[in-house]
Amino acid sequence: MSPIRARCLLVICLGLVGTGCDNSSTPTDNGNNDTTPALLQISDFSPADSCRSCHPNHYNEWSGSMHAYALKDPVFAAVRAVGQSAYAFALDGACEKCHSPIGQRSGEIKWGPYNIADLSPQSQEGIGCDLCHTITAINSISNAGIVLSPGDIKYGSIKDPAANNFHESEFHPLYHESAFCGACHDLITDNGLELEAVYREWQQGGLAVTGKNCFDCHMETYQGPAATGGPVRTLHRHSMEGADLALIDFPFKPEQLQGVTKLLRSALSMQVVAPAAVVAGEQLNFQIKLTNDNTGHNVPTGVPFNRQMWLSVIVQNQAGTELYSSGGLDANDDLMDEHSAFPFRDTALFNAQATMLRADSTPTGATWEAAYLTNPSIRAGETRTIDYGFVVPSGTIGNLNLRVALLFRSFPPYVFRGLALDSLLPIPIISMAEDTVLIATN
Repeated sequence: MSPIRARCLLVICLGLVGTGCDNSSTPTDNGNNDTTPALLQISDFSPADSCRSCHPNHYNEWSGSMHAYALKDPVFAAVRAVGQSAYAFALDGACEKCHSPIGQRSGEIKWGPYNIADLSPQSQEGIGCDLCHTITAINSISNAGIVLSPGDIKYGSIKDPAANNFHESEFHPLYHESAFCGACHDLITDNGLELEAVYREWQQGGLAVTGKNCFDCHMETYQGPAATGGPVRTLHRHSMEGADLALIDFPFKPEQLQGVTKLLRSALSMQVVAPAAVVAGEQLNFQIKLTNDNTGHNVPTGVPFNRQMWLSVIVQNQAGTELYSSGGLDANDDLMDEHSAFPFRDTALFNAQATMLRADSTPTGATWEAAYLTNPSIRAGETRTIDYGFVVPSGTIGNLNLRVALLFRSFPPYVFRGLALDSLLPIPIISMAEDTVLIATN
């Protein structure tokens, strides 16, 4: 791989872009910056561990979440290192703006190299308790446009919080609104390109019309006390599963995988449309229909240029001999598309991974070079039909076995190899749906 191509691949990994890169808190014309007063101090915020004794369930759930993983993620660290060495710190600021807002806004995380072990717990924990529960307003639905009001008052969704001796508690209506999440989970470049648009997808075509919000799907409810000794209430889990998984030793990894798998398996409906019989020697045509009928945004979403959601299709004769396939992996575990190191190309491949392109329509992994995005993800409410066909060999007898699986992984392996993160491979593949159809031959 050439150095230029490697750099492009590296920078796409987490959508770490040079948007709103300055460390000032002065809003820009495009609203990319926050309005939190400048010169916040680390001491303005409590570390998450200080919440543990009173909120053990919430702390444990959070500690295995991707919010707690945000600054510890080795992919994040590798991408940032590439940005420093190749782009003269041009990516700094934007990265930590979402991955450690307290570290970035306090100035503890400086532009340039730093050792995470030297940072305060408040910065190391990425998106911790006292960050989320001191948000009092949203300045922009993108690029970490949150307003922080640190102090003794901790805000949340409980309308009648119980008094305690550690801090004051206050209900805030923002904690029932999807904008609370959208402020960090939508990403807009300085030229106005929406690279991540989870909130906008929800707002314009998703479950917003039903009244369901981000919390309904990503913070499952249960009954219990919000704090030790408190009254039983309807609470939201703070594990906050989405599509990502921790790839290093991390708390509650099995539970995280279980939660992400459950969420992904409920995202889409899959239907295989195939004839009951086919004549040997003739064309067998069949379709797979994917319907986004249970998700409030596109699938996949988030950083769509990283997500791979593809169809694995295999047709075998009654002896088990493979007659047709699409969606297989090469010897490097890559899909057989333009990123494969091998010459074969899977021309029937369906992969919903997005691509960033420059103004001249050439692909790029550098987000600041992207002029537009081709995004084949499936919109909320949309049914996508994928057609397949091949000639059944003459002389075929018995039933054909058509096996279909909708598969997902949060990163493609070629990106990890480009980042020299081979030790993190293989990347877990989650099956979102499977079906098997028997087709008789005549």
